[in-house]
Amino acid sequence: MHLDFYIVKDHLVIKLFGELDHHNAMEVRTKIDDKIDREKIYKVIIDFRDVSFMDSSGLGMLINRYKKVIEHGGELNIVNTNERVDKIFSVSGIYKIIKKIDSIESIVSNF
Repeated sequence: MHLDFYIVKDHLVIKLFGELDHHNAMEVRTKIDDKIDREKIYKVIIDFRDVSFMDSSGLGMLINRYKKVIEHGGELNIVNTNERVDKIFSVSGIYKIIKKIDSIESIVSNF
């Protein structure tokens, strides 16, 4: 799993590449937490366009990152889910707590 980070206005955008599973969820969590803590940005968008596979460890990582940013008054949004990842999110009920946005531009243009 590879991650790219960039900042758009006051949002931290995280692009994920590859498989998000029990083999790397802890490493992904650590990298995301380190970046959030270093930048002090609690408005986060995670881009799933290039995630080829995800299991329950990936869901756990996502939920815990949501809790982290909410504790600091922030928000976490999901963007660009492929069909497989979208189905996992729908079945798990994650969309009840984490908003899926149409595009990165749609959320940052409101600020």
